[in-house]
Amino acid sequence: NDYGPVTAAIDLLREAGLGRKPVPGKKIVVIGGGNVAIDSARTALRLGCDDITVLYRRTRSEMPADEEEILQAGEEGIKFSFLTMPVEVLGSNGKISGLRCLKTRPGPEDGSGRRRPLPVDGSDYVIRADEVISAVGQRTNPEDLIALGKLTWSAHGTVKADSVSMTTSMDGVFAAGDLVTGPATVIEAVAGGKRAAKGIDRYLSGLPRLQMQDVPYRRSRQGVAVISARHKMNLQRPEMPLLDMDRRRRGFQQVELGYSEDLARREAARCLRCDICSRCGICVDVCRNQMGIDALMLGYLDSRDNGPTDFTLTSERCIGCGACAVNCPTGAMQIIDRGHERILSLCGTVMSRFPLEYCESCKTALQTAACRAYMDNRVKIADNQESCGSLCSACKREKAAGRIAERYFQSLGKEPTAGAVNDEWHHGPGPLFPGVCDEWLGNSRNG
Repeated sequence: NDYGPVTAAIDLLREAGLGRKPVPGKKIVVIGGGNVAIDSARTALRLGCDDITVLYRRTRSEMPADEEEILQAGEEGIKFSFLTMPVEVLGSNGKISGLRCLKTRPGPEDGSGRRRPLPVDGSDYVIRADEVISAVGQRTNPEDLIALGKLTWSAHGTVKADSVSMTTSMDGVFAAGDLVTGPATVIEAVAGGKRAAKGIDRYLSGLPRLQMQDVPYRRSRQGVAVISARHKMNLQRPEMPLLDMDRRRRGFQQVELGYSEDLARREAARCLRCDICSRCGICVDVCRNQMGIDALMLGYLDSRDNGPTDFTLTSERCIGCGACAVNCPTGAMQIIDRGHERILSLCGTVMSRFPLEYCESCKTALQTAACRAYMDNRVKIADNQESCGSLCSACKREKAAGRIAERYFQSLGKEPTAGAVNDEWHHGPGPLFPGVCDEWLGNSRNG
């Protein structure tokens, strides 16, 4: 009380955002590890502070702030002190002079799943500072709202509101933002505000409140960018161009300058097209468990347990049967014949290619050689069945039927002409087809 209050991070950011540009001090300590703490530190730097240290009671890997924010703050000269717990603000004659701290060590896990920081005895020390900024989170001040008496509150100190219309237990009162969700992002608060605005509009118009949120719908589907599996696996996120360091430290210009068209296209090539692929995993299940091939290593499809993803593995194991594409409910997986190749792709990523082979008789494209070999191995061919060469299924049936008819007529001492077949079918001692069926049954029993 002798040296004024600690500055709240939200107050500093508000004043800076309104253009008032307060100068907190020259030697600043920021308490916290979230994005607000990093924003406060970087803002203080731009307001003219020379020495800024961010204190966080856990390890760097546990900081909730965005990784890019932490890296850029470090590049700008902001210091970090991890495993540090503030204990007491020091000062005299109306001025802050420092912050007494303790070192911490990771203890047992707390309710958030992170290890609770425990103070280390005898580790106290003082960080000199002329201003302390607190960015350790906020909570709702319910005093004025409680006076209304009719709002329903949750055990977490937030107002209960309908998630669709944002109506509360009080008629004509709507709520959104951190008051409803607790500490969250600005995006979530804005989304809640938009839902509340719709609810208020319907309320004032005398319409019943919405029972479910608007369902997004597809306006159009953009074509996929064709890219090889190996190129896809080697793509890395392009580095974002940044404002030069001197200008970053002295002003509030946008630091991230945005991608050029070339960089934007490189980044877009990494897209997995979740607008097409629903990540149902049917393709992997069919390939692995029904066909027994296991040619799709697509760990990212499993949202519960992301395994490794390797688009290049498919070309080593795939037989080109097309079972994955046939069973894909969204058309994300496709197998098409283009030129003299059969191509398997997932949302434009080409995972395997096979040279096309054609039927000797009708010139129809055949199954791939790997697929035919696989099927021959799965379906054992009778030893006495003659090879039909490179024929499609229809031509194989036609040729097999011709051989059977030929043997049948040879047993009768006749030539298998069209007239003879017709005469045998209508007037012969035994219909032709039962004989053919007997022949087929014999082959089936042998095979």
